[in-house]
Amino acid sequence: MNWPSVRIGNAVALASVLGAAGGWAQVAELQVFPASVTLAVGQREEVLASAYSASGDYLSTVQFRWTQTAQSIVRIETDPASPPGVFYLVGVAPGTAELLLSAGDRSQAVSVTVSGAVIAAGEGVATILQVEPAEVKLFPLEQVRLQPKFLKDDGSLAAYSPLTWASIRPEVATVDQSGMVAALDMGRTIVEARTESGLSRRVLVEVTAADWVFEQPEYLLAPMESDTVRAVVPSQGDRLLDPRQFIAWRSTNPDVVAVSPVGEITAMSPGMAQVEADGFGRIQRASVRVHPTVEEIVVRPRPGEVLVPLGGAIALRATALAADSTPVPEATLHWHIRDTTIAGFDADSLLLHGREIGRTVLTMSSRGFADAVWTVSVAATGLVVAPQRLGIALGDGASLAASFADTAGIPLAPARAVTWTSSDPRVVRMSGDGALVPVGFGSAQIVASTPWGVADTALVFVQGAIVVTSTREGTADLFAFDPESPGRFNPVTSGPGDDLGAAFSPDGSRIAFASNRDGNFEIYVADADGGNATRLTTTAANETEPSWGPDGAWLAYQSDASGAPQIWSMRADGSDQRALTEGPANMEPAVAPDGSVIAFSTIRDGNYEVYLMAPDGSEQQNVSRNPGAHERVPGWIDAGTVAYVREEREGRSATWVVVGHPLDGIPQPLTQPTMVVNDFTISPDGATLVIASEAQGPSGRTIRTAYLVPVGGGSMTEVPRQGEDDQIVRPAFRR
Repeated sequence: MNWPSVRIGNAVALASVLGAAGGWAQVAELQVFPASVTLAVGQREEVLASAYSASGDYLSTVQFRWTQTAQSIVRIETDPASPPGVFYLVGVAPGTAELLLSAGDRSQAVSVTVSGAVIAAGEGVATILQVEPAEVKLFPLEQVRLQPKFLKDDGSLAAYSPLTWASIRPEVATVDQSGMVAALDMGRTIVEARTESGLSRRVLVEVTAADWVFEQPEYLLAPMESDTVRAVVPSQGDRLLDPRQFIAWRSTNPDVVAVSPVGEITAMSPGMAQVEADGFGRIQRASVRVHPTVEEIVVRPRPGEVLVPLGGAIALRATALAADSTPVPEATLHWHIRDTTIAGFDADSLLLHGREIGRTVLTMSSRGFADAVWTVSVAATGLVVAPQRLGIALGDGASLAASFADTAGIPLAPARAVTWTSSDPRVVRMSGDGALVPVGFGSAQIVASTPWGVADTALVFVQGAIVVTSTREGTADLFAFDPESPGRFNPVTSGPGDDLGAAFSPDGSRIAFASNRDGNFEIYVADADGGNATRLTTTAANETEPSWGPDGAWLAYQSDASGAPQIWSMRADGSDQRALTEGPANMEPAVAPDGSVIAFSTIRDGNYEVYLMAPDGSEQQNVSRNPGAHERVPGWIDAGTVAYVREEREGRSATWVVVGHPLDGIPQPLTQPTMVVNDFTISPDGATLVIASEAQGPSGRTIRTAYLVPVGGGSMTEVPRQGEDDQIVRPAFRR
């Protein structure tokens, strides 16, 4: 077929520029580099057209056709000395144009933008000339086009002015009148651009030895997959070389990899090959491996909905298979998470991690296959409520907290959208987000649950804040009451034997006490309501006076297993029982609120004194240091202040008072010497004492009762007894 030819630059609606003749019907693929061109007015830019057959062979004798409708913006030129497929676009006037290159029945669009100001009449005279780049480094035989820029004094663009270009050392580099610099030999030169009005600008051109390399030495492709081999100059900040300036691009095995004249490689069939580029005085090679064609990709789990635990991970599986079902591990699989705040994906381990409650999408794509898509739902597979056990009084305000947890039950983040329910609203009602409203004495299970069915349970006990031993029902049993209602006793234990010396656990959900229900006094632990009593000690000796460590994991207690009373410790399950003291009697342990020391009373100095020691029994020291009185029954106001009962003798009568003793200060009495104090406990805020006192009754019998005493002054309140035989002793506040 013959195509009409036209002269370069004539103004017709359709123009065709011919390359070499022949062979157009074989064209299966057409490429243009670059496919998008930006020019200044008067600038000349080279483009390279390449045609390929269906087998990937480069067609060197194909005929190219250009179609354009905007010759007023850009014109197309050819150079008889240039290789086939090389064309030049020249900017004529500012604007945009779409050119169409055709060969055979294939076409490729080229977008052209020509920049430059449209100058109004009487305006636009340039006063400043700039040339970019201001400094050039080239290899011998390399070319670069310098770009002039015409400006006015205010920095705005001015009209284009004709330029004269010259090189002061043309043996190093030449420059043509379009600003194209061509390097010839190593050295330096100056290229100058000058206008007729006398504006000028100089550019330093340095021609150096070639040290270019390929940007990457190895490529892995699938059949019919393409990539571009790029050449860079490491010594010049990885400057990218123009692939059109290379002498030749070659493939050592075109049946495996085809390479175009601009370094684009296309995988043809499985195997290995090398791509070579010859230019600027050296040859570089890159290895290309083409893996077998993937016929199938097997993924697990199936695309669709997938549940991922918050803070956990699930493993995905994706296997690319060849036609014979052998794996193709080299196949490229692309993974994408839409919202990485909700889930993350590790393409190496194929682990999908849950990061935040919510939903997102995971996509796997591979060339030639439909995308595999999973809707990822991140949810808490675990929920934990803290604390798991809690004891509160009727007037207390308290709350529980729910957290999402990982598969190991480790809390990860505060739980949202949780529903709270109580198994017994007569004991505890729920108000708000985990807030507890105590209603009556007893226990209730509090359940936190999510809309997707995950739940956890806490056990809450509503019990009086003070526990005492009372004989109102015949035997010595434990009862609890609140300071606001001292006459409202709630039974904790009952039955045969005597129970005394109770102590609340730090969370208030359990009590430790001594009981002789099995013959001799042993240490027991029960729920705060007295249920689930468990015996911790099993000796022939008497064990009494339990005191909790601050974490609820251990207790100190008193035992006469060695003959004289001594202080012991054990874990809260009764294990690891060990003696902490020895010698003369050591009694009545009280663990400090922070667990750092244990206070106890001892007669080792000839009278009762209060000592301190470390939880392992070391560093024992006298803290009361008062040989003229007896100090015993220690308790704690806070971690820095121990309290105890002091007996002083004035004449023939004994006076007992409660003394607060700062560990770094002077003891001060907390009660007046108007009654005999046998025991005491102090509220957690240090504002109220409950003292156990004894006095002679009207009938001559000893009366033992308890009083609420405001610290710092005020009227004390007697805890009502129930009949003449009711003896109230051994008070203990819930801490």
